[in-house]
Amino acid sequence: MSETRPTRRIPFWLTLSVMANLLLVGLLIGMALRGPMHGPDGGDGPRPPMLEGASQEDRMVVRKMMMESFRSAEKEVEDRRVVRKQLGEALQIEPYDAEAVRRAFASLRIADETVHATIQESLVYRMGDLTLEQRKSLAEMLAREPGDDRGRRRMRMRDDDGGPHGPPPDED
Repeated sequence: MSETRPTRRIPFWLTLSVMANLLLVGLLIGMALRGPMHGPDGGDGPRPPMLEGASQEDRMVVRKMMMESFRSAEKEVEDRRVVRKQLGEALQIEPYDAEAVRRAFASLRIADETVHATIQESLVYRMGDLTLEQRKSLAEMLAREPGDDRGRRRMRMRDDDGGPHGPPPDED
């Protein structure tokens, strides 16, 4: 005689639903933990400190000034978007037209320069409202190239054993 054991079977759809929910919860937790550690450009690593060593009030004053300066160039930024679109169109010409791409890149350089000049002129005007200490902090920030500290962050993230960072040596 074979004895039949009662089996409790969990429906497949319920298992699938639980797995999907766990995946979603894990994704949300991961985004929450990772979110504040990333810069505005989506790059890896923590955001570089804006005006390192400055007071919170000074940071807010400078941030407001920078935002106003960027807003002053809205028209120029929109013009640059149009030029970028034209570059994209030039890249899609068949057969490829190197001269059209060259002209589009030249137009993009001019548009970039116009955006930068407008923002910088606005900054020149607005920086007169800052204190000497605020201007010193801002000068330190502006002296760094964009992404200067990226290499340092990557180096800190590595397990540095002092040895070479290449493929392992071949074993004989």
